[in-house]
Amino acid sequence: MSFSPKKILIIFCLFLLRTSAFGQVYSTEYQAGGILKVVSARMQIDSDLVSTSETESEVGYQFGGFFRANINKVFVQSELLFSKIKSQLVFNDYNGVSGFDPIAEFEFNTFELPVHFGYRIGGLRFSMGPTFSVLVSGERSFLNEIQKVTDEYNKTNMMWHWGIGGDFERIFIDISYESGLSKTGESLSNLIGREFIPKQRQWVFSVALNILRD
Repeated sequence: MSFSPKKILIIFCLFLLRTSAFGQVYSTEYQAGGILKVVSARMQIDSDLVSTSETESEVGYQFGGFFRANINKVFVQSELLFSKIKSQLVFNDYNGVSGFDPIAEFEFNTFELPVHFGYRIGGLRFSMGPTFSVLVSGERSFLNEIQKVTDEYNKTNMMWHWGIGGDFERIFIDISYESGLSKTGESLSNLIGREFIPKQRQWVFSVALNILRD
């Protein structure tokens, strides 16, 4: 029996509601503030034509704001982030020329809207949920040519994240694992003329500051 992210989310939410129902007294707390994230992404490509560069990963950063609503041990957190991701890919024996391995560089600016559904166990927070991405601009550098490629890509896509974190007074630290679609993968179809289904995986480390007073 397979479980899609949507089914997992439904089961997780039912678990949270059932667990919170055992409490007789509900306490509500709100937190909000700024957040900064560092992203290390890796795309798995099943092809002899393309490989990752020596860095083997995409590196980027995200910054913005968050709002969290806590009801006992259950919480829901939403964020609005501006994201910049840079990556490199190597095209092996490009156009059939042996030993000609040009590098394509990509840069994407997006707005990210993560939604976290979570539960506290002791001093730890566990969460999961979708991340919606909206493309603002894209740029590709290939064969000494720089192109704006914003219109060549899907404007929106979605990733799915699982995370763990902790609160240290007003400082919140989290690490999460995300998987889903990749803008860089779309470029492969455009440059090579073949359709690729990229498998995007990325780790996200975040630090947030709560500015709401208790």
